[in-house]
Amino acid sequence: MPGGGVFILGSALCGLSQNMIQLIIFRALQGLGSGAVLPITITIIGDIFSFEERARMQGLFSSVWGVSAIIGPALGGVIVDFLDWRWIFYINLPIGLVSIVMLLLFLKEEKAAQRPRVDYAGAAALATGITLLLLALLQGGTTFPWGSPYILGLLALATLALVVFCRIETRVSEPMLPFSLFREKIIGLSLLANFLIGAVMIGASTYVPMFVQGVMGGSAVNAGAALAPMSIGWPLGSTICGRLLLRVGYRKMTTLGMVFQVLSIFMLLTLSPGTGQLFVSATSFVMGLGLGFCSTSLIVIVQSVVEWNRRGIATAAVQFMRTLGSTCGVAVSAVILNNVLLKATASLGMKSFSISTVNRLMDPVQRHLITPEQLANLKNALSIAIHSTFWLLMATALAGLATSFLLPRLAPRQKESNP
Repeated sequence: MPGGGVFILGSALCGLSQNMIQLIIFRALQGLGSGAVLPITITIIGDIFSFEERARMQGLFSSVWGVSAIIGPALGGVIVDFLDWRWIFYINLPIGLVSIVMLLLFLKEEKAAQRPRVDYAGAAALATGITLLLLALLQGGTTFPWGSPYILGLLALATLALVVFCRIETRVSEPMLPFSLFREKIIGLSLLANFLIGAVMIGASTYVPMFVQGVMGGSAVNAGAALAPMSIGWPLGSTICGRLLLRVGYRKMTTLGMVFQVLSIFMLLTLSPGTGQLFVSATSFVMGLGLGFCSTSLIVIVQSVVEWNRRGIATAAVQFMRTLGSTCGVAVSAVILNNVLLKATASLGMKSFSISTVNRLMDPVQRHLITPEQLANLKNALSIAIHSTFWLLMATALAGLATSFLLPRLAPRQKESNP
């Protein structure tokens, strides 16, 4: 409930933001609340359902999460077009309040006698390291040269903060991210796979809408609609995986999901300005199938091999790695996009180009103010840049596929009991 309260507060403050600095700070607060809620909900499912029921219920939960994750951006496009961007955050308030009321009314739980110790130092060191690394990646090669003292300083400080984080995690009694989890082959592979699918998911969710708007000339609604079929494929894949997982096995289900992801990215690589909306939607559907299979099988395998008293931290680690993959994925892909875009526009003779010029392609009103020749050059350059990020997604998905081959068919089960 505290996590839900922080999320609601952060959402309200985001809607009230008056500038970008405020929005970034309040988004961080919103993310703090969200980060507390998601692992707990998945852990609850692992605790209250038996091993045989868990795969089916995690499949159902994953499908709900998948639908929400994809409908959100689509709904956001509609809200931006017809209302105001602030309502993207205000819409969370009634939903969050209803969720808290339902928890108060229906969730009955036993509390552990020993109060846990929160690893504040580790969390601060990790947040500092990741933030500095992202700043360096996003500003390097665009705002500042890669070899500038500013970028090199950010990278050095980020490295130092991450080294401090690693030292903290090896010394505290209850670390934020126990490195012992990575020493267990099954869990380590599952965490790595989650990192990779997080990068693929955020990459597709970010650059498919950008391609639809900037290259194909669609609106925000068209961009949201391009992702909507993913919200059909995801729950379908999750449901099928949940029902077949124990019979077919973890490896085959995860591998099938990775194959769908590779196939969908191959389809993305064929996109062009003349591609129809139906083909883009089909690509999103295939991507959703892959994410549904992978998200369900990977969470179930982790919850099945850890002891009851480590299930919460293991589940949190799964979500953490997926989120970290999304964060790193979007940062690295943004670096590639920006640098390729600058080179592509320079080769087309657009010497006065800046990254902010791309925003004009996303706005139907501003788009009509661009001359036909400039518009064609901008679309061509953006298409080249986005395809370079798709190649990064392909490499990431292939790495995920290779990881899935190393998973066991069925993992050893821990005793289903609690203190």
